[in-house]
Amino acid sequence: MWLFALGVFSLMVMASDFRERKIPNITVALIGVITVIITLLSGSETLEQQLIQTIITITVGFLLTILNIFGGGDSKLLAAYALGISPALYPGVLFVVCVLGALVATGLWLLNRQQVRQYGVPYGLAIAPVGLTAVALSAMA
Repeated sequence: MWLFALGVFSLMVMASDFRERKIPNITVALIGVITVIITLLSGSETLEQQLIQTIITITVGFLLTILNIFGGGDSKLLAAYALGISPALYPGVLFVVCVLGALVATGLWLLNRQQVRQYGVPYGLAIAPVGLTAVALSAMA
């Protein structure tokens, strides 16, 4: 049930980020709460490490936002998923998000360069499905 809810909110994030280049804070907060619930219900023994990786994620994301490389909503979204991702999976998650994000950016750039320049790249399209999958895999481990 909780994974289904996380899937629904992940789709909402993707749709919002694609249409408006905005990720609503309430949706990110709900994703964070759901990932914590899933983690607690799965009996994860790495909750402390997951909190540390979340703090590192939000800190690095903040710096990337200041440098105008990454959006603030993208940083918060990745941190919300990080709460529920096993530390063993997290480096791979970051890699896949980068690769998928690059594919999204390239595809959008080829379709409409002006729009990408003006509105940026909706990295939520990469973060949400990868985060959802990683939370589900972490819960099963």
